[in-house]
Amino acid sequence: MKKPKILLYSHDTFGLGHLRRSLTIAAQIARDIPQAHQLLITGSMVAGAFDLPPRLDLIKLPALSKRSSGRYKARVLPLTLRQTITWREQMILQAVSNFQPDLLLVDKTAAGVQGELLPALRYLKAYAPHTRLVLGMRDIEDSPEATRREWAANGAPELQAQMYDAILLYGDQAIFDPVVAYKMSSVAAGKLVPCGYLRRAAPARPAADVRRELDSGDRPLVVVTVGGGGDGYDILKTYLEMVRQADSPLHVHTLLVTGPLMPQGKRQALRRLAADLPVSFMEFTADLDSYLAAADLVVSMAGYNSVCELLSLGKRALLIPRGHTRAEQRIRALILAERGQAHLLLPEELNPGRLRQAIERALNSPPPAQTMNLNGLENIGRAISGLLRPEAVYRPPSQLQRHTILEELVA
Repeated sequence: MKKPKILLYSHDTFGLGHLRRSLTIAAQIARDIPQAHQLLITGSMVAGAFDLPPRLDLIKLPALSKRSSGRYKARVLPLTLRQTITWREQMILQAVSNFQPDLLLVDKTAAGVQGELLPALRYLKAYAPHTRLVLGMRDIEDSPEATRREWAANGAPELQAQMYDAILLYGDQAIFDPVVAYKMSSVAAGKLVPCGYLRRAAPARPAADVRRELDSGDRPLVVVTVGGGGDGYDILKTYLEMVRQADSPLHVHTLLVTGPLMPQGKRQALRRLAADLPVSFMEFTADLDSYLAAADLVVSMAGYNSVCELLSLGKRALLIPRGHTRAEQRIRALILAERGQAHLLLPEELNPGRLRQAIERALNSPPPAQTMNLNGLENIGRAISGLLRPEAVYRPPSQLQRHTILEELVA
């Protein structure tokens, strides 16, 4: 039996979300298709810090970062953006031509950041037409207006309709329908395979061990996490100000997870502010799930991966969505709050007093009842297995492929 080769692309210019989602999916593929060989192309600065699934290797691209204006730049190298993108394009194309994947799974960005994936996509269409091209979409991209504008600028609608064989939705159309919100073409909509949200595996460590490590005693444990940490300083600073300024003590123990991308100066400022407070600090851990599982309350931003972790664990959560760049987190947090899956504090409302009220309200509430579809990983694995079959090649405008995959998902 042929051993399939699967290439995953994750551009990773800000935070850890794309990388963690890609590694989670790669681990599911390794379980469902144990003979597969996988290669992940990523721009993440911390890609090597995570445990890798069996038979997966990494290619690290020169890193990019985003300015406050939303424009990209080389993260650390003394190169122009054009030079960096050209280099990344060459690395991606070389990986594709040497690895010769049977399936390419692209995370979120149809053309790649700054169109860097286009030469590789054209190569595969011309010289390896057997390769299945699959686009993975998270539940929410951005506001409808901003997403349609961005897609039009990047040629995403044409790529969805003409280049990709299938589009896997890591969400639930009944909760947020990208076809309607983003006005996807009928051809692209015919390729859409709703998979559900990505359930996380059980935590590696018992909660009692984690609480003993943190010396939290019998006090409620509050874990405050801000993802990669590149834009989470204000949340952590406000939390520490809340603890220090309170008229009456908040009888909890806190773990602050700053994230590996927070500047060192800001981390040091937080540690000074936390002096003599019942607070533990952590910069980064690949086993964050164990700490979240031990918590009585998690205060978090509303990124896709963070939300999937909290839903999987059934945790009380207070979501403070990112207040700039994209509306994605705000939309997701509002939807989850309306469905009773989380508490919400909008970023423009963030101050020590409002934060304390929200935390006390969340701690005194019961854990949320699980109402979300968390079968995304299993359904992604089934979809990719189906796409690797010789008869699964997509030939527009037929919707046979999508119907076949959907039949398998509900079987």
